[in-house]
Amino acid sequence: MADTFPYKSKDGKLIDFDVSRSSCERYGFFAGSRVMTPRGAGTVIGVYQNNLWFHIEGDEGASYWDNGKDYESLVFKLSVQLIDEEPIGPAENRYRVKRITYLQREVSIILQNENGPCPLISIANVLLLSQKISLDPDIQFVTIKKLGDLIMKHAKSLYKDNQDVLDILEDYNKNVLPSLEKGLIVNIYFDSIQGFEKTEPCQIFDYLNIKLVHGWIVDPNQKEVKQLIGHLNYNDLVPKIVTFDQSFPNAKPELQQKINDFANSNQLTDYGLSLIQENLKEDELCVFFRNNHFATMTKHDGYLHILVSDVGYERENNIIWDRIMSKEGESIFLSGDFRSRKDELIIEVVNTLKLFGFKDNEVDEAKSYIQTIDKMDVDLVDEATKYLQSINNNNNNNNNNNNNNNNNNNNNNNNNNNNNNNNNNNNNNNNNNNNNNNNNNNNNNNNNNNNNNNNNNNNNNNNNNNNNNNNNNNNNIN
Repeated sequence: MADTFPYKSKDGKLIDFDVSRSSCERYGFFAGSRVMTPRGAGTVIGVYQNNLWFHIEGDEGASYWDNGKDYESLVFKLSVQLIDEEPIGPAENRYRVKRITYLQREVSIILQNENGPCPLISIANVLLLSQKISLDPDIQFVTIKKLGDLIMKHAKSLYKDNQDVLDILEDYNKNVLPSLEKGLIVNIYFDSIQGFEKTEPCQIFDYLNIKLVHGWIVDPNQKEVKQLIGHLNYNDLVPKIVTFDQSFPNAKPELQQKINDFANSNQLTDYGLSLIQENLKEDELCVFFRNNHFATMTKHDGYLHILVSDVGYERENNIIWDRIMSKEGESIFLSGDFRSRKDELIIEVVNTLKLFGFKDNEVDEAKSYIQTIDKMDVDLVDEATKYLQSINNNNNNNNNNNNNNNNNNNNNNNNNNNNNNNNNNNNNNNNNNNNNNNNNNNNNNNNNNNNNNNNNNNNNNNNNNNNNNNNNNNNNIN
């Protein structure tokens, strides 16, 4: 067991810490223990230069307290308290724990160290994601032993009324589980996505009701290939390829090439991938085997996703799932809620624009616009605000144009009205003049007529008078 552990200090310096129990004992806390400190939760790293160092959550590395030289000062002066009763131990026996959001739930996953025991970690992650086992949210490291204990406790809870299976599981706990810490050798059958030789270690998946799947399946459209090797397993196929002419004496030369291509297909075919996609239920979790590596897999929105459990992505909160687009390796990194980095950024932009006071319809327009931007090295908030400003400027210009048009229309209307008024006035004047002339003419005519009538009447009267006089004269004569 190693007594030193290299770890980075808060100022970035790499230090070899003494993690032995004898060195940590005087402080009452051991390397890997979870503790609550005056500055929040942290992890005991080890001893260096007569100080016990801690990595406090949120810090870049380890640090220590000058006045924490022993157990009494740490506990009674600084009030350091133990959170996790189980000391973690040296680096080779512990694995990093990462908190993620999965289907809108906060859960823990185990991260994979280089050459770590991926079968056990992939099993643990299936159970953690499905919340069948759990870890304290404050735990940053976990031992393989603790993982094994959690897994076996869950397995035994499934068969609490079946003593025969419980006896088998007890044997697994003692003999099989420790072997999984170093990996698991499997033998694949090429006719089923769950085609694995049922060795004793491999049966742990069955006892836990976890599907173990692979995609190294012969395509039925390649009828001759399927007829020759579709029923074989990997251990049968390898020697037959080496002695191909003897193993398949009637096979055509081009058939040998097809079988070699299948054997060298990186343990995955398009047909096998499609079978996994068809057979997994939505959001069902399983363990996927490929290239001697075990990974946690799920199906979401119809796509297959691999859990990104590499410790190198520990601080990448938006990289949780790797969506498989093809067997050639094309993929997309997604968050715990299966959103791409761009989707996450768009959500941030929308929330920021709302804080800036933009209206909902403006936010929707900006969202539609930034969805068309393919570059990821631009500030999407800046792009969205510029876009909205340009829209507002265009709207202002349009309003100005409309105002000018309205003014022009008003001027034209006023001119037309003035012209109409002038015309009306002229018409009225003409009409008045005509009327006056007509009236004058009428009056003159009337006067003339009256005069004529008067004259006529006078003449008539005179004539009548003359006649009467004449008559009178005649009468007198007689």
